[in-house]
Amino acid sequence: MHTQKNLINLLKNFPNDPGIYLFKDAGGNVVYIGKAKHLKKRAAQYIQQVGKDLKVDTIFSQSSTVECMVTATELEALLLEAKLVQSHQPPCNVLLKTGQPFVYLFIASTTQLPELLLVRNQRQKGTYFGPFLEKRSARKVYDFLIKTFRLKLCNKPIENGCLFYHLGQCAGSCRSSFDKEGYLERLELARQALKQGHKKFLQQLQDQLTESNRQLTFERSRELHRYLQSFESVFYSLHQKPTDIDHIAGKHVWILSADKKSLWVFSEQDAILKKRRVFYMPLAYETNVEIIGEYFTSFYRVYIPPATILTSIDFGEEASVYEQFCKTWHNRDYAITIQTPTQGHFANIVRLACIQVEQELSKQHSLARQLKALLKLDHEPLTIDCFDISHKQGTFMVGSCVRFNNGQPDKEHFRRFHIKTVHQIDDYASLREIVGRRYKDEADLPDVILIDGGKGQLNAVQDLFPAASFICLAKREETIYSNRLPEGKKLDQKTYAGQMLIALRDYAHHFAITFHRSLENLDQ
Repeated sequence: MHTQKNLINLLKNFPNDPGIYLFKDAGGNVVYIGKAKHLKKRAAQYIQQVGKDLKVDTIFSQSSTVECMVTATELEALLLEAKLVQSHQPPCNVLLKTGQPFVYLFIASTTQLPELLLVRNQRQKGTYFGPFLEKRSARKVYDFLIKTFRLKLCNKPIENGCLFYHLGQCAGSCRSSFDKEGYLERLELARQALKQGHKKFLQQLQDQLTESNRQLTFERSRELHRYLQSFESVFYSLHQKPTDIDHIAGKHVWILSADKKSLWVFSEQDAILKKRRVFYMPLAYETNVEIIGEYFTSFYRVYIPPATILTSIDFGEEASVYEQFCKTWHNRDYAITIQTPTQGHFANIVRLACIQVEQELSKQHSLARQLKALLKLDHEPLTIDCFDISHKQGTFMVGSCVRFNNGQPDKEHFRRFHIKTVHQIDDYASLREIVGRRYKDEADLPDVILIDGGKGQLNAVQDLFPAASFICLAKREETIYSNRLPEGKKLDQKTYAGQMLIALRDYAHHFAITFHRSLENLDQ
């Protein structure tokens, strides 16, 4: 509670100027970065929303202090925010919830046998090439290098070689006569191809070919000639990047669904719409232009904007700031306009996008069918109960249970619990207590019981009601565990079912935190 009071006191001292603000944890790590046209007004909004808004409560629960930096204009604040978010990657900034947008080509240095891999993060030691935003191009380069240089490693011992070995792709690590030196030489060629750039590398291959011909090593020359032809072909296709003309001709279309629960991004060119991204709003968020603006600017921190952005959303006076941000951040030569058309060709494009959203959402109404397949259930789940535990350094131990019926909150079946039998920090025992208390009548069991946690939480409760379908959702990798998924399954956060499970888990967490804070207030 003292931390919350400290944050509120700091927010009250914000000036009435444009700028950015940074919430930080006790270790000085940045939790969230935001921008504001009027810092004082934004600070007042945070103070008013404590205990009422999931986003604010999440930020407050992870923060120990907050500070601000004043800028001359709102545009400067937006640019500074983008730069700092890019540097610090705060966990509570919205775009990060959709996953890592980049991929890297990676050669590990810590393994006995280095290997070329395609990865989404930089967690291991080794050499990274990238990041690549266009994943198809990165995959194309990766597949080409693996096939061209025979870099596929097979860990299955097969004396005569695996199928990929006979297809000319496997390095032969499956054979006892594996030519390790030859593999490392080919891997080094791939490294140089990525490191030097296509012109230098092609020239290097040409020089090696000339020298090989001079020495009359014709077998080696044939191999080098094959590499040279292949690389000329792949480098040509990879470097045909979109021009400014493509960005001027094409458009992006932003649509907020009628129920205000999802935000859709399409690209349009020659009257053809293609879905680019869907953002599902967290259930406890109050969807407003400010929240939508965060998704908008987060998206264009990463992706290059076209000259025309059409939208069903009225950004008001913020539209001109977003236009200047997109142009300045990406250093575009062309003007960028955000339009909310009401008539003409552009209005027809927006209407077409709205129809496509409605059609997509009608398919998603089969949430129960999607969850049945995802969770490997025998039946389509309509009711889901979600449990969460909240405490502060072992005090004010409470629990929550929220129920959703076909994806909608059923507040008549929400429950809050004081932990009675556990007197120290033991999340497993606390969870076991509240689950047992919740279902005194087994007829009240839902189709699925979703727990915030991993294997430990699953083991703590699954024997209480053998007939129940317990599912645990671990935050770290957003992985689900159950009796039918004992090894875990990582959620695809781009699917409606995956994002809905995460939203339900976060809703239960918010409900528990709100109860926890109300008890803290009573204790003051």
